[in-house]
Amino acid sequence: MAITAGCGPSSAVHEGFSPPADGATASASAAASPDTPTPTPTIQTPTATPTPTACPLPVNAWSTWQLAGAVILAPARLDDLAAAGPMVAAGIGGVVLFGTPRGDIRAQLRALHADAGAWPLLVASDEEGGGIQRLAALTGALPWPRDLAARGPAGIRTAAAAMGRALRALTVRIDLAPVADLDAGPGPDASHPDGKRSFSADPATASADVVAFARGLLDAGIVPVVKHYPGLGTASANTDAATGVTAPLSTLRQRDLLPFAAAVRAGLPAVMTSNAVVPGLSPLPVSLSAAATRLLRETLGFRGAIITDSLSATAISAAGFSLGQAVVRALTAGADGVIIGRGDSTNGAALAASVRASIVAAVRSGALPIARLREAVRRLAALMGTATC
Repeated sequence: MAITAGCGPSSAVHEGFSPPADGATASASAAASPDTPTPTPTIQTPTATPTPTACPLPVNAWSTWQLAGAVILAPARLDDLAAAGPMVAAGIGGVVLFGTPRGDIRAQLRALHADAGAWPLLVASDEEGGGIQRLAALTGALPWPRDLAARGPAGIRTAAAAMGRALRALTVRIDLAPVADLDAGPGPDASHPDGKRSFSADPATASADVVAFARGLLDAGIVPVVKHYPGLGTASANTDAATGVTAPLSTLRQRDLLPFAAAVRAGLPAVMTSNAVVPGLSPLPVSLSAAATRLLRETLGFRGAIITDSLSATAISAAGFSLGQAVVRALTAGADGVIIGRGDSTNGAALAASVRASIVAAVRSGALPIARLREAVRRLAALMGTATC
C-alpha cells in the first residue's frame, strides 16, 4: 500500500469511468441493385458522457497560507477537544491526541472532522500498547510490544486489528505506531526512549512483528506510522528531554535499519523520523536532515508519507532551532507532516499559528520552495485516500 500523491481522482475515493464510444449512424450508402431492398438504418441513441467528479482538493490553486496549515499536526487535549475546533477550522491539517479522555470522544472528534471541511483531518494518537496508549480506556488495553511479541506475528496482527477497529469507531484515522526500534533494555524512561516499546532487539523478530502490527491496523482501516526511523534503540538519551545520539550509521545499516527496510518492502504507508543525531549520517537531528530523507527515499525506496517526531522536543531546541525554524528545515529536508507540541501543551492553537506564519515567510523568502510544500500536502492527502489536483 505504498502511497503516491498525484493529480486527479484517486481510486481510493473515486471510481474511475470509461467514456462510452461516440454514437454513430449506420450507413446505407453501399451500392445496391433495384431488386435489393435498402437496409433500414440503425440509429444509436447517443449516450451522454459522464462529467468527471470535481477534484475535492485543488492543491495547485491553494494559497501558501492554506498549504502551510495543511502540513501541521498540532496537539489536541482529550480533556478539551473543543479547544482544537478553531485551529482545525482555520485549516490546520491534523491533530495529535494527548491527555486523558473526557466526555463523548467520538462526538467531539466528529465535530473536529466537520470543522475541517473537505480536508481529511489527520487525527493521530500514540497507541503502541503498554504505557503508551492514550485511548486504552476506550479501545481496550494492549500489552507492551515486548510482551505482545510472545503472541507471534499472527497474534500481533489480530490484536492490532481489534484495537484498530475501536480506533476507527472513534474516528481516529492514524496510529503513531508501531515502534520499529531495536531494544531489549530498560525503559521507556527519561534515559531510555524505547525499552518495552520495542518488540525485540533481534532485527528479524522485530521486522516480522512490526509488519504484523501495521497490517493489523490496515485491516481495520487505520494508517500505521512506523517509527522512529532510522532506529532509536541505541540512542544515548530520550530525545524528548535531551540530545540523543545513536550508534553510527554503519552500525544502523547492519541492524537497526532492517525493520524499516522490511516496512518499506511491505508497502507500509508512513514513517516517523526520530529526533536523534546519527553519526555518519548528519550532524542534525534526523527529522531535520536531508541526508536522512535521501537514505529513506533513494536507498530504501520509500514512497509514502514522512512525518516528524515532535519538533517541540528538547533535542531540537538543543540543536539551536526555534520551533518555526525546525519546521521549515524539516519540510525543506523532505518531511511531509510536522508534529508540534507535546503532551503538556495547552497552547496548541498559538503554536500552530506561529509555525504556520514561519512556513509562509520561508516560502516568500525562497527558503522553502512552494513546490515542496505542495508535494507534502499531496502526500498527506493521499495517505488519507483523498484526491488532489
